[in-house]
Amino acid sequence: MEQPGYEQRGYLHEEFHLFHLTSEIREPVDWHYHAFHKLCVYLGGSAASYGIEGRSYVLEPGDIILVPQGSIHRPELAPGAAYDRMILYLSPDYLRKADAGEAGLETCFLQAAESFRFVVRTGSRSSALLTELLQLERALTQPGFAQSLLVQSLLFAFLIGLTRMTQSDELIFAGASACDEKIAAILQYLSHDPTENISIDALASKFYISKYHMMRRFRAQTGYTIHAYLVGKRLMLARELIADGTPVMEAAALSGFGDYSAFSRAYRRQFGAAPAAQKRSTAGI
Repeated sequence: MEQPGYEQRGYLHEEFHLFHLTSEIREPVDWHYHAFHKLCVYLGGSAASYGIEGRSYVLEPGDIILVPQGSIHRPELAPGAAYDRMILYLSPDYLRKADAGEAGLETCFLQAAESFRFVVRTGSRSSALLTELLQLERALTQPGFAQSLLVQSLLFAFLIGLTRMTQSDELIFAGASACDEKIAAILQYLSHDPTENISIDALASKFYISKYHMMRRFRAQTGYTIHAYLVGKRLMLARELIADGTPVMEAAALSGFGDYSAFSRAYRRQFGAAPAAQKRSTAGI
């Protein structure tokens, strides 16, 4: 089985993590994904773009980039360019447990994954959202009475406010500035159901494109093969199912893997541990 052409980066060992970075990016960043949701507020710097799922977006100060769990992405800047941003990592499991299925605290990420609208252009509302994030940052660094409750309240208020904003008819989502529309459509199709057993020939026929031309354009646009993209998405789905308590062999089948041995080898390569170890590590959480 071909190994995914992109890698997992960044690890979250807590419920969420907020940090403010002003450092330059000294070399090009490869496509990668996270096993958690990521939110990035672009504060300014040199001309910057952000690539998500094969699309590229030119950023404006105040833009909020929503990167759902498992979505491939990368910042696109010239080496040494200034890049000021606030980043929030969020555990999907934490958000689901915290709202007990009521508020839908990860709704904005799920909507982004479904609609392929990843960049929120906040405009005049950016200062209010940034103020809320700065309040959260201060609360995290200033111990005091009921600190954990205050931090949680500020985090939830920010997410609820952001989600309400994304559901507003007046909100503008940034359009992709550069992408191969045909490949972008194929990416969206594959992302919505990576478990579908569709051949390269059938996929090419569905999108009215030559098989070999499609394969070349897909790799040129994303840096990896169609098969590698699907394997990576399926492994992420399997990992989530296992963490939710699904038996390992059932999770493999539900994620589109017909051969358990091949699945187990790919899982170990991707995540550094066997699927059964993932099952044990999440027991009792």
